[in-house]
Amino acid sequence: MKHKFKILLPGVLILFLTINSCEREYLFPSADNPIEELVNIMDYWYLWNDSLPTINLNDYSDPKDMLEAIVYNPLDKWSYISTKQEESDYYDEGVYVGHGFGYSVDNDGKIRISYLFQSSDLANDGITRGWKINKINGTSIDENSNLNSLLGSSDVGVSNTFEFESPTATILTKTYSKKLITINTVLHRSVINVGAKNVGYMVFESFINPSKAELNTVFTYFKSKGVDELIIDLRYNGGGLMDIANHLAGLVIPDRLDDELFLRYIHNKERTSQNGNYKFTVNSNSLKLEKIYFITTNGSASASEALINGLKPYLEVYMIGDNSYGKPVGMYSFNSNLSDYVYVPITFKIVNSEGVGDYYEGLPADAFASDDVTHNFGDIQEGSLAEALYHIQYGNFSGKKTMYDIKRRPKKLIRSLRDELGAY
Repeated sequence: MKHKFKILLPGVLILFLTINSCEREYLFPSADNPIEELVNIMDYWYLWNDSLPTINLNDYSDPKDMLEAIVYNPLDKWSYISTKQEESDYYDEGVYVGHGFGYSVDNDGKIRISYLFQSSDLANDGITRGWKINKINGTSIDENSNLNSLLGSSDVGVSNTFEFESPTATILTKTYSKKLITINTVLHRSVINVGAKNVGYMVFESFINPSKAELNTVFTYFKSKGVDELIIDLRYNGGGLMDIANHLAGLVIPDRLDDELFLRYIHNKERTSQNGNYKFTVNSNSLKLEKIYFITTNGSASASEALINGLKPYLEVYMIGDNSYGKPVGMYSFNSNLSDYVYVPITFKIVNSEGVGDYYEGLPADAFASDDVTHNFGDIQEGSLAEALYHIQYGNFSGKKTMYDIKRRPKKLIRSLRDELGAY
């Protein structure tokens, strides 16, 4: 059967969904099987539904294969299909199966631990940000290695043997088994004194539902310390839920922005009635700032970018590190009524109160600095943090580096929950 992606079935189902770099309860036409279900969702909700190709549905037995064949290239790099358990584990519970670490590449092309979740067994052995991973299961690794392949399936009990090297050149070889990791999305918080100023510094890894409580705790702490300058480090933050982005904004903004337009969602031409606004809500713990600094890399994506873009019309906003990833669009997560699938297509674009969006090449940094993985979070010698502190102290950037002087890691595809998380 050929299908040109026009709705043929009159019935509709109410499906519960989450919004990634994004509400619940949206409609799409009913279907008899998962292939048809995905077709109808794409026809009804897909942002680029007027560019969908004519296909033969009989050529596909797996919705994932069909999705790969019909996404709008070259813009759509993100639509994917997940499972109900994966979505719930990540967004609602804040857990995943793995070893509990992220990695980055240093100036010599070596792989180093970039962060560890508190529940990681590696953290229990004293391994910290900056340690090298020399080998996995006896295979030497570098920036060209495929860690996903080397580390095996995402199942509890899968074991891997690592050779680590500490900053003092101590070698540790040990085997760890994958387990259910609880994600602490605030990786670090501290208050740094710069002259008479109290600078709050927070490393934030993901926008998921458990983040709300973590953020409330951090900003209560910042407020108790009299923080009057703020640096939010999003260098490893691949995005998440727009409700959490809005909550974080509410912990930063002054009272004058309460109920002002934060972001606007724009759907395809047939769903314009669904276009809507996200408005600011000032939180009681807000620092009420007129200026904010963000540390970003080309891994800072989606909700991270929406947060920055939404604040720019109102506050003095600075980005330090590197240009962001470039995902000015969001997606709804549709739970299938016929299978365990969750369909996550791009369904709207995001613009700020001035109509600015379409930053597919990323939001531009104001100052460039390397992701200095040899220094721990909060170390004032770390490149990106040092540049932000320099501006706070002197009112301008040092101008020491351009985008051509920093080590830029390859831009990763974000085509799954694991890609968005970026952890292993």
